[in-house]
Amino acid sequence: DLQLKIDEVAERILTLGGQPTHTHEEYLAVSKVPVVKGVADGVEARCDILVVHKDGVVDLFEIKSGAKVKQRYVHDLALQANVLAASGYSLQRAYLLHVNTQYSHRAGEDYPPMQLLRSSDVTSKVQKQQPNVARRVQGLKQVLEADAAPSLPMGTYCRAPFACPYAARCRAASPALPLTLLPELTRQLESDLHKEGIEDLASVPPDRDGLSFRQRRTLQCHAQGERLVESFVREELPECEHPLHFLAVAVVTDPLPVFDQQRPWQRTPFAWALRTRHADGTLEEHAFAQVDRDDPRGAFVKSLSRKLEVGGTAVVWGEECLTELRPLLDSIPDEKASVRALLGSDHLDLRALLESTVFDPELPDFGSLAAVVATLLDDPSGHGMDGLDADARFALVQKARTPRVRATTREAIAATVTDALKWQVAQLSALFDAFASEA
Repeated sequence: DLQLKIDEVAERILTLGGQPTHTHEEYLAVSKVPVVKGVADGVEARCDILVVHKDGVVDLFEIKSGAKVKQRYVHDLALQANVLAASGYSLQRAYLLHVNTQYSHRAGEDYPPMQLLRSSDVTSKVQKQQPNVARRVQGLKQVLEADAAPSLPMGTYCRAPFACPYAARCRAASPALPLTLLPELTRQLESDLHKEGIEDLASVPPDRDGLSFRQRRTLQCHAQGERLVESFVREELPECEHPLHFLAVAVVTDPLPVFDQQRPWQRTPFAWALRTRHADGTLEEHAFAQVDRDDPRGAFVKSLSRKLEVGGTAVVWGEECLTELRPLLDSIPDEKASVRALLGSDHLDLRALLESTVFDPELPDFGSLAAVVATLLDDPSGHGMDGLDADARFALVQKARTPRVRATTREAIAATVTDALKWQVAQLSALFDAFASEA
């Protein structure tokens, strides 16, 4: 029988009943299967599943927690195939087993592997990439054997597909205004600028062909050393219909479904905070948080939709907090009316608006609300707040879902998340007011 193993990354994020799956070595110890690995020409590769046929012919399987075939997965298999070939094996087929996003879970039941996982035959793609991977391996060896590190400028490749752990060290020696501060920077534009000897924003001609509006305004604000605010932001904000609902939502992304009719990698909303400002200036504040092992989705959408049914405008930091509720139409069919009401509510994405209208030399991007508030409102209170960080929230929810956890611990976790959401709605209100009256 095939013995499945979840690779090191998947082991961290795929959980069964709130507990991590076995590590690679633990799984092999339990299943009494020897470690399947090979070393050839200085390269070691470990195979998730290796089926050896007669005469050294093999079928290779790679298991990923992702939901589709990605190029980096194919490169992973190509590296394994090269090591196998150098070890005297002949690849017959290569398969990628990945999570099936169409799988609908039944709460309380085990995960059926043949439904949870989807098998994709990537043999031809792997064979096509084998020569490319071999050349890249030789290039990496040359880098390791060189007396000095390669002299390369920082670029988009430092954060894609993953952030480089040494970025901070390189950033200390990079220009004060590196090209990575340019919004909407494509690899092609970045490559063209490097070829022209342009390594920082100060050297980019503001009238260069092909630059977007945001890029030109970013260059201008850095050249002038001051914040630039587009005039139409002052016109749009006062036009929002009252009451204004400053809304913050907390969700966790469950790689493996936990609740009934939930699908893999679906976002589970479990908490919200709301500050409603009526036309006469009166304020209402409400909050909801459910962090126990019960399904929070129905109570979440029902309670929030009731607060928004009075109409007006929901002011949010990223419209995905509302638009990504759409899968709930299928997974909690009893609350379709509430979900539709939330999806149909009028909303203003304050992040998108400010991102396109406010340019500040001290604010490289609008990804972090805490950083935006610290720069634009001179308020650093959001830095270090656990409930604002997605990874921290995931860890808190996993802890709250653990069997036999104390009620006081769950209450403390709910309070941590709620406090962060209340801080967020207060800052949304402050940002709205600041730029609605910006001179």
